[in-house]
Amino acid sequence: MAVTETTTVSWGSRLGNSIKGILVGLALFVIGFPVLFWNEGNSVKTAKALDEGEGACIPVESIEKVDPEMEGQLVHMTGMAKTSDVLSDDQFGVSATAIALARKTEMFQWVEHSETKETKKLGGKVERTTTYTYSQEWVENAVDSSGFKEQGHDNPGMIEFPSEEKRAANVTFGAFRLSEGQIGRIGSGQRYAFPTGFVCKVERVQIQGGTIYVPNKATRDNEKNNRDVASQPRVGDMRVSFSVVYPHDISIVAKQKGDTFVGYLAKTKKKIDMLSDGVKDAAEMFEAARSANTMMTWIVRLVGFLLMFFGLSMVFKPLSVLADVLPILGDIVGIGTGLVAGVIAFVCALVTIAIAWIFYRPVLGILLLAAAGAAIFLLWKKKQEKKPAVAA
Repeated sequence: MAVTETTTVSWGSRLGNSIKGILVGLALFVIGFPVLFWNEGNSVKTAKALDEGEGACIPVESIEKVDPEMEGQLVHMTGMAKTSDVLSDDQFGVSATAIALARKTEMFQWVEHSETKETKKLGGKVERTTTYTYSQEWVENAVDSSGFKEQGHDNPGMIEFPSEEKRAANVTFGAFRLSEGQIGRIGSGQRYAFPTGFVCKVERVQIQGGTIYVPNKATRDNEKNNRDVASQPRVGDMRVSFSVVYPHDISIVAKQKGDTFVGYLAKTKKKIDMLSDGVKDAAEMFEAARSANTMMTWIVRLVGFLLMFFGLSMVFKPLSVLADVLPILGDIVGIGTGLVAGVIAFVCALVTIAIAWIFYRPVLGILLLAAAGAAIFLLWKKKQEKKPAVAA
């Protein structure tokens, strides 16, 4: 079944809302400047910290003893992360000697999907038609059905056995102890394999492969109901799987402090505290950190540009709404203001980044600005040469 809802927004209401949005747009536009400026500084400081760290990093061959001479030094070590902690899921009766044990629960629920189409009418009003459709899906979070447009698609409202993760409190690394933060970064999880003879503490479940299918409460309370939950799920049924992180080799770059590790504070006030799964040399770890820094820099640059673009789009929005009295004219004005907003945002973003580079990387920033200026001059000169000479 599908439900269709149609609403009409008057031209006056749209214009009023767009005018109210000007202040929000200006705020977004202004916020873009410090975001971009901070991002360039953060990128430079991180890059310098990584360069400093790679130069200061000392490879330590053995983790079987604590070397007092390495106290306070940035070290690189590889070895087995071990634990004797037994992690248990008391509700299902699952346990393992592991660094981490995670339970993932999905519940079969109704999900509402909506699709809205807008049609501009002569005079500036807009007709919005929203179509709501419903499907049953496996979802990890509880879906609140109380606000659904159509009745009859009721969900339980809560997941009886929600997803959760447990981490070992004690993990050793040779003669060293790992901090809680480092333990939390150890990955390489794998699907938990139920041991032979495993008996689930939750009654009337169905185990198929590495998944436990739990019937909804109504089915569990009805002893005569023996339906196949895996192939015939109903709303409220759950499927539960477990992943486990067993002891394995890791690589660390951090400052040695006693028999544990802390972050190495570089001159730029950035900390270096890296942990990777598997055996990796220091060069690999620093290169991965540089790549992550570069990627994050570009992501924040895009965010800063979008803040400026959407902010200016909101500032110019009243113009296109005014022109929407004639829909086709409003579309043309909307495209034009969108292009103007994009160009202004792009230029402002570039100028902000250039100023930040001059502030944080003076030589490179000035060279880039000079190169950009030279390129603009050459383009202008070439354009001038193409102009036809005026007859005497």
